[in-house]
Amino acid sequence: MSSTSASAPTQSPTLGEFLDFRTTQDKKNREVTLKCGNCHNSTCAVVPMDKYHVVMVGCAVGIFTNGAVADTLVNGMEKFAHKKVHSWNEAIEYFTTSLVTDGVQIKQ
Repeated sequence: MSSTSASAPTQSPTLGEFLDFRTTQDKKNREVTLKCGNCHNSTCAVVPMDKYHVVMVGCAVGIFTNGAVADTLVNGMEKFAHKKVHSWNEAIEYFTTSLVTDGVQIKQ
């Protein structure tokens, strides 16, 4: 005996529309409002704001927007320096200060 199931016809996706965004009161996230291109309902998504990862001591140094990349640069090292900050200006300031105080080191 064979079993068959009928699948519902699928609707081709239609491009949605960006409606609005605002920064949350704690300034850590953005609330983004989008409108579905198919059903035209609006939905709100909470998106974390950018975080920057400053690596001062590792197999490479710099400012990164991806935490996984920054972690890879210091993974397995006995001594490393890695800091997460919430703004580009803070990242630049922290990295620059580390350069001036000889806090930046590339280790093999």
